[in-house]
Amino acid sequence: MIKLKDLDKLIGNTPLVEISYKFNDEEKVMYAKLEWYNLSGSIKDRPALEIIKSAYESNNLVTGQTICETTSGNMGIAICAIANYIGNPVVICMPKTMSKERQELLKLYGAKLELTDSFADAFKKAEEYKEKGAFLSYQFDNLSNAKAHYSSTGKEILDKLKNVSCFVSGVGTGGTLSGAGSYLKEKANAKIIAVDPAESSILTNGKSLGAHKIQGLSDGLIPKLYNEKIVDKIIPIKSDDAIVMAKKLSMQLGLSVGISSGANFLGCVLSGINGGATVFADDSKKYLSTDLVKDIKSDLVDNITLLGYKVL
Repeated sequence: MIKLKDLDKLIGNTPLVEISYKFNDEEKVMYAKLEWYNLSGSIKDRPALEIIKSAYESNNLVTGQTICETTSGNMGIAICAIANYIGNPVVICMPKTMSKERQELLKLYGAKLELTDSFADAFKKAEEYKEKGAFLSYQFDNLSNAKAHYSSTGKEILDKLKNVSCFVSGVGTGGTLSGAGSYLKEKANAKIIAVDPAESSILTNGKSLGAHKIQGLSDGLIPKLYNEKIVDKIIPIKSDDAIVMAKKLSMQLGLSVGISSGANFLGCVLSGINGGATVFADDSKKYLSTDLVKDIKSDLVDNITLLGYKVL
C-alpha cells in the first residue's frame, strides 16, 4: 500500500544517546535508542509497520478489514496509529491489569478494547475475532516483528557506533532482542544479554514464578520469536530496581523513560561490559498510575551515579 511508505519518515531513525555513569568506582558508558520519538511513542511502531506492510503485500490484510492483537499496550497503540491512517478498524485484547493510561490511549485511538483477566484469556478472545474474519497480527509469533528490528533497530545502532560490545534487551515478544541482537552479533560479534524480571524469571526457569511490575516484559510465556541460541547471558532485574532506575534517569538527566527502560539500563550496568547498547522502549507517560510514581527505594540504584549524556 502506497500510504504506508509515508510512515517510513515517522518511524525509525530515533536519537541515540551516550550515557556516562559510575558504578563500583568505575566510570563507563552505555548507549540507548530513544524510541518514544516514533509515531505513537514507542519502539513497537517498528514491528507494527513491518507486520502491516507484509500483510498487505501478501493480501492477508485488505482495506477495511479489522486488525486484532493481544498486547500489554504499546503494540496495540502502534497498530492503532498505523491502522487509522490506512483505514482498518482495530480490536485490542489485553489484561485489565495493564496501566489505565494505556487503556485510555487505546480508546482515544478508537480501538475496541477487550479487557480480560489474564493474557491467556486475551489470546483466546483474539482467536474469537479471527473466526469472525479479523486479521490477527500475532506479534509474539510473527517473523516480521524480528525482521523490523534486524533491518532497522540493529542496523541504526551499528551505523552510529561502528562497534558494539554488547546488546541488552528485555523480552516481551522477543522481537527486539532476536532481531536487533542477531544483526549485532552477526555484524559486530556483540554479546547478547537478555533482561529477565526477577520475580518471574521465566527465561531462566522456563515458566513464570510469579507476577512482576515491568509492563511489556515476560507476559506469562516465552515467545516463539525469542532466539535463545544468540543469548550469551540472562540478567535478572527486580521490578523495584527498574522503577527506581527509570525515575533516576528522569529526575537527574531529564530522560523520562518507562519501567522497562530502567531495567534495560540496569542490564547494561550489571553486564560489567563498557559500551553496551540498548533501547529505551517508551517514555513515562503510560505509567503515571503505576508504581513508577511511588516512593520506592533501591540500594542498587543508589550505587549508580549518572554523570551525563550526549546525543550522537
